[in-house]
Amino acid sequence: MGRAPQNRMLHGHGQRQAEQAQRPEGDPQKLFTEACLHGLKAKLCDDVDALDSYLRPQVAQLARKVAEALEVPELATT
Repeated sequence: MGRAPQNRMLHGHGQRQAEQAQRPEGDPQKLFTEACLHGLKAKLCDDVDALDSYLRPQVAQLARKVAEALEVPELATT
């Protein structure tokens, strides 16, 4: 009988951690990781302009910077 409150407490703690992991806005490292993944995907798909349509503005801005950093400079031909 003493285990039920403890199990409920652990379940509630685990659920809060899972919900926080899904919302990276509070953790700069998670926000940066999300932006890196979206920026890389957008660059590989050559669809950087679509970032604004499905990401929060802060993530879209960072993802765009990541995609820009992945630009390969054109070699000069002489």
